Amino acid sequence: MIVSKLIRSYSQFTNDKPANLIRSEFLDYFIKDLKHSFIRSSPVSPITDQSLAFINAGMNQFKGIFLNYYEPPATKVANSQKCIRVGGKHNDLSVVGTDTHHHTFFEMLGNWSFGDYLKEDACSYAWNLLTNVYNIPKECLYVTYFGGNKELGLEPDLECKDVWLRLGLPEYQILPFGMRDNFWEMGVSGPCGPCTEIHVDYMKRSTNQAARVNKGYADLMELWNIVFIQYERLANGCIVPLPKHHVDTGMGLERLVTLLQGKISNYDTDLFQPLFEAIRKHTNAPEYKRTFGNDDTGKLDYGYRILADHARMITVALTDHVLPEQQPKLRRILRNAMNIEEKIFRKTGIVAELTGRVADSLGVVYPELHSNLKQVQRIIDYEENLFKRLRNTSGKMWKKMVETRPELASITDWMSPGLLDGYKDLQSMLKELRKTNVLPGAVAFKLYDTYGLNPETIAELAQIELLYFDEADFEKELDNRKYQSRIGLDKHSAELTKESLRLLEENYVPKTDDSFKYNYTYDGNDYKFPTLDSKLIGIIINGNTIVCNGTIINVDKILNNADEIGIILDKTICYSLEGGQVSDKGSIRIKNLLFNIENVKKINDYVIHFGRFAEIQSSTSGPYLQMGDDCLVEIESQSRTGAMKHHTAAHLLNAALKQVMQVVYQRGCTVDTDSLKFQFNSFGEQLASKQMRVMEDHINDIIQSRAAVTVKTLNSLELESCCGTHVHNTGVLQHFCFLTYTSKGATRQTVKAAVGQKALRMRQAGEKIWRNIVELEEKIQSGTFTYQLVDAEINRMKRVLDDENPQASLLPYLIKEKCLTRLESLSKAAWLREKEIEKDSVICEITSATDPSSGFIVHCLNKNPAYLSLHEVVSFFSGIPILVLSYNNGFARARCSVPQEMVSNAFNAQIWMDTILQIFDAKQGPIKGFKPTLVASMKSTPISEDSLQTYMEKARMEAMKFASIHVRKIEYTDSNNQ
Repeated sequence: MIVSKLIRSYSQFTNDKPANLIRSEFLDYFIKDLKHSFIRSSPVSPITDQSLAFINAGMNQFKGIFLNYYEPPATKVANSQKCIRVGGKHNDLSVVGTDTHHHTFFEMLGNWSFGDYLKEDACSYAWNLLTNVYNIPKECLYVTYFGGNKELGLEPDLECKDVWLRLGLPEYQILPFGMRDNFWEMGVSGPCGPCTEIHVDYMKRSTNQAARVNKGYADLMELWNIVFIQYERLANGCIVPLPKHHVDTGMGLERLVTLLQGKISNYDTDLFQPLFEAIRKHTNAPEYKRTFGNDDTGKLDYGYRILADHARMITVALTDHVLPEQQPKLRRILRNAMNIEEKIFRKTGIVAELTGRVADSLGVVYPELHSNLKQVQRIIDYEENLFKRLRNTSGKMWKKMVETRPELASITDWMSPGLLDGYKDLQSMLKELRKTNVLPGAVAFKLYDTYGLNPETIAELAQIELLYFDEADFEKELDNRKYQSRIGLDKHSAELTKESLRLLEENYVPKTDDSFKYNYTYDGNDYKFPTLDSKLIGIIINGNTIVCNGTIINVDKILNNADEIGIILDKTICYSLEGGQVSDKGSIRIKNLLFNIENVKKINDYVIHFGRFAEIQSSTSGPYLQMGDDCLVEIESQSRTGAMKHHTAAHLLNAALKQVMQVVYQRGCTVDTDSLKFQFNSFGEQLASKQMRVMEDHINDIIQSRAAVTVKTLNSLELESCCGTHVHNTGVLQHFCFLTYTSKGATRQTVKAAVGQKALRMRQAGEKIWRNIVELEEKIQSGTFTYQLVDAEINRMKRVLDDENPQASLLPYLIKEKCLTRLESLSKAAWLREKEIEKDSVICEITSATDPSSGFIVHCLNKNPAYLSLHEVVSFFSGIPILVLSYNNGFARARCSVPQEMVSNAFNAQIWMDTILQIFDAKQGPIKGFKPTLVASMKSTPISEDSLQTYMEKARMEAMKFASIHVRKIEYTDSNNQ
């Protein structure tokens, strides 16, 4: 419950009631005074309604109650719902910032009655709140009611009119309107009913303004809508009474605050003014002047309004875990705000700065804004960097495209990643499209689905190409795809058509009760899943043929293996594919028939068991089925148990990820019988092996603690419902280990993991390899292995751990990483040890063969170094001129160096090397990072074994001869100078 208190956080902007107090007074009026139950706002991302991109009205979270899907949590409720309108039927985006009262995000205050009170109480409650609590003058309020519709047989709602008359309104303030204004409908079918709206004259004029109601005037607008849900529109268009009547009301907080604070514009209230002040301080821009023109001041004020509005929407959406990559509308709003930042205010990072102010403003009633603030700001920063990169890549390419086709400059969302490729594809189809000059729904859907173009951009492209965009056809294509996605049938399955579902519902085939899927017991060793007696109520053949309601069918007709059979039962124990968890497998026994269940899907609450009939067994009953036949359902216990274990493990993994990473959001999760795959977005942060070890240890600690798993049945009013099946105790999981980790790009990361006996066996196999590595290390340290044996053994173990080796898939990811890291360390240590041995040997060889009194070194190595480069050999004698030759596999090489203090025009490294290049007919080799006078080399030069000794000796002698002349001269010169 929201406790009413005077909140004066923004008193510098207004002397009237702050918005937080106005909201609180509304809630307290219904909750404390009228005994309504408080229901917190649902997230703006719909949990159960895939027809919506965002929650756009207060009633959305109660839709299931209106549709009679579940019982209400109470008979009377009230709340303040976060709403976003940026598309679809209620799309305010195009006018945001250009007027005083439209927003992408707003709050809807509402009260509901589910079978409790109706018109009399609903209207009197609203009237009393407005006129007695908020003290709005009665003479500036106007109400409307439903005026009836003869075609549909709906009478005027005179009952509602009489209520308002009894409340004291004069008849001229009570106005009738038709279906468009005063009859509310959820969709093309479903619950509906008349409504009454309360309109307010913001100017509080004393003269009668009734003629201006519902005419689009900004100073006389709807304030509160009260809907009486008393009918249902059927699929055939008929409207029939409902057995239960409900009340659904909604009042926009922003408009109410504007009225009560005596303002003309919503932007002048304390909901927006603190944001304007933050923008001014962050950008040093001139103050907001409340103008709406096209001059510089008007454009600046438009920027103020857009940034403040968008910052509220972005902060709320990101807080509720809506991601820009998954919701194009959010990304569009975010990028529009970033464009305004740079074009109007010449500054970046404004939106991220405003998120804190939004949390301060709204956090009183929506505390999640404060708790998720750091994550919100990180995502915004990530999106801003992504936007900059896109402008530097696709942005440049788009500019080139515009140069050749200037009309494209009018495209609004020109930063859409798929725009270039989508437009090129559209151009390839223009010749065919010109025949009708129509952009059909199928082509538009391809641009939408394949290239990610939004409908507005598609419409703009169609206009540029002088094509008529068939939006109705596009919506039909989009609706079909949403339907296919919702029912979960892939292209390899027989498609369950809408016609089939319609036939099921028109024949009153009852929905399947699948609550029995949660009925199972644990005996200390295994889970037990009882069989279930049920009845056959429908058969689907290849997605189209429906058999139901007492029909008799000859089974011979459906024993063709090419047919895909779907069986519908009145109740089932089978788990259907939901929440990423794989569906059950099992069997249904009907008379003398055995039906093998291969897949289970829930579609519109019908659970359909897909599979094949086994061969008919001999029986006197005959191969005939009749709807209503008794059935016995059984599931495969091993596969269900495996799925349950991995579903529970997925929750532990999700929690562990959030502990070790700054921001992480789940992209998807697939749970099957022997593993789980978890996909997530961490916005540029990569998951390190160290973090994975922490997570693995933490999850295994929870498993060892044998923590109880509490399962609770929730409805869509409650948050984050899971719908999966779980083990009762974490100890059942036995052990957890990662199988793989992959990262594709900055946002797509995936981990696979396993629990149970499989994980235990993998751990044991990994520990065995680790012990082998430890033993190998001990042998290396004892000196019992030669380097060649060590190298061979290390390489053998690496091959065992290689991902391409089937054996490697039987090892935990982190153990493989640990083993590979240790093997690399051992290999490097052994190599360095051999290199050190070779170094000592080479130094000894060169020192023994050199006359110390000569003042220089020229030496042919007895054998080519295996671990040392010639550069390293030369560097061991940096204080003296040195030239070294070597031979390996038919090629001769040489390198020399001369100390800086001994370099002259007559003697330096380059000149010295030239003396032997002539002998080998070779060229100077490349030297990086050194002056050629200090270091020189000879390119690898081919030479035969037969002439090797001759050439090497001749080169040695010439190098020594040249050095003996010049080094002595240098020494003589130096001694004279002394």
